[in-house]
Amino acid sequence: MNLFSFALGFSLAALAGSHAAAAEHYRIDPDHTFAHFAVVHTGVSSVRGRMGVAKGSASLDGDKQTADVAVDLDPRSIDTGVKKLDAVLSDEMFFDVAKYKTARFAGHAVKFKDGMPSEFDGELTIHGVTRPVHLTAEHFVCKQVKILVLDRFVCGGDLQATLKRSDFGLDKYSSMVSDEVRLVISVEAIREDK
Repeated sequence: MNLFSFALGFSLAALAGSHAAAAEHYRIDPDHTFAHFAVVHTGVSSVRGRMGVAKGSASLDGDKQTADVAVDLDPRSIDTGVKKLDAVLSDEMFFDVAKYKTARFAGHAVKFKDGMPSEFDGELTIHGVTRPVHLTAEHFVCKQVKILVLDRFVCGGDLQATLKRSDFGLDKYSSMVSDEVRLVISVEAIREDK
């Protein structure tokens, strides 16, 4: 499933949000960044899951309205809440996590709204196949965040896209599971100290 693209697009957004005289650099927070996906099962209801991020980085220049991002997703972290389904998705028929240990997204912001990135274009690589991906920010914000003893500048939000799993060679059980995959990438990125 193309949940990778989500996770990757999120990092773009996260980095593009602050206003600065020069490009600022961010690291994706793997504890607060996930790619969520949904497919329709047997034409009846949606099956949902998520995948975590192994690592990621981004840069943002708010004045020039530019943002770049690169994110690696961890297909071994796939979690649908159903262990048997997770095992099937991890196997050779789908993500083949023994062979393809990461999925990767790299891209850049192509549109800003009110000083924040709102759309991103890039390339998503899943299962050894690379395809172009377009992500739209449902919302995006950058701000100083204080949690207990932590005090840091964070950008993040939710990015979404609709993909076809068959475009990435993930076309098994097409009569039971929709080809269309709905993605929502929830992302947080932490500005690196200068």
